[in-house]
Amino acid sequence: MRRKYLATCNPGLEDVTAEEVGSVLPGSRIVEVRDKRGRVVFESPYGEKWLASLYTLRSTHSISLLLLEARVGKDRGALAKIRDLSRSSGAARLIPEGASFAVRAERIGEGHEYTSIDIARYAGDGIGAAYEEVYGVKPLVRLGAPSIVFHAEVDDEIFRLGVLIAGEKSMHRRGYRVYDHPAALKPTIAYGLLRLAGARDGSTIMDPMCGGGTVAIEAALLFESPESIICVDKSPRHIRGAVLNSMAARVSSRIRFLVHDATRLEEKISPGSVDYVASNPPYGIRLGDPWSVRRLYDRFLPSLHRVMKGGGRASIITADSEYFEKAARRAGFRVLHARKVRHGDLWASVLVLEA
Repeated sequence: MRRKYLATCNPGLEDVTAEEVGSVLPGSRIVEVRDKRGRVVFESPYGEKWLASLYTLRSTHSISLLLLEARVGKDRGALAKIRDLSRSSGAARLIPEGASFAVRAERIGEGHEYTSIDIARYAGDGIGAAYEEVYGVKPLVRLGAPSIVFHAEVDDEIFRLGVLIAGEKSMHRRGYRVYDHPAALKPTIAYGLLRLAGARDGSTIMDPMCGGGTVAIEAALLFESPESIICVDKSPRHIRGAVLNSMAARVSSRIRFLVHDATRLEEKISPGSVDYVASNPPYGIRLGDPWSVRRLYDRFLPSLHRVMKGGGRASIITADSEYFEKAARRAGFRVLHARKVRHGDLWASVLVLEA
């Protein structure tokens, strides 16, 4: 039996998630991709093989079995609709008798006359009323460590209700981050950068400003036999942290760590030897000094170009895309692709370059 599911992901990387879902989950069909919303709706048959494959996904934050989708509007009247829809959704029958439940809610878009807290409360009221009809007792609502977690959201005017099937903890939390870099990149974005660069097994992959090593670790977990994975940072502290993280992920033996300046890469890395690059250089915005970052780009990009193979590709995330693109062209790169991606509380740009 085919069912409908909702995958959440990093906004701006929905197509990466759609491609991964289609390739990893057997028999899946993409129904809708909500660009810049971090939402991918797909159909797939549910089974043991499906569940096993689910936990190999590297671009998703959560997956819910969708119980309903309906238009409810943005005014306060939508809340009564949310309660009634939740009551008739069949969600209550998914709660074993005596088990606890909770509703986690999101509101996406602008102009709503209600909050995500309102959505959770009214959806929970509807599910609770249906539970009482089924079992004759009030349900146990537990906000901390509930047995069953429902995901409720209003995306513009569309209300979705589902039950989380991959656990409540976001799938982007890999568990290997022993050392937390102050500007750490989400592993889901790191995976997206690798995919956008076109990185392949059996190639040389580098992050020239690796911080806590997230890109290198994701590459090591993604590919079975890369030729080489190189993790470079000028900070000995960050490299020590990257080593600790890679050890926690059990991939430290597959990564080459270098304490070195990314503006002089050719001193440690053979010219023309790197196939793919994925990286998250400093932004400068939070530091209040974007000019220092521009100077860094002017020195870093020519050095990067020298160590990359002709036709090699780099996927870089930056908050100063206009200047970065100009600096990349001056360094000899072609700009193949650019897009906006949500990075923390910022909409940054990802540029894919070709050497």
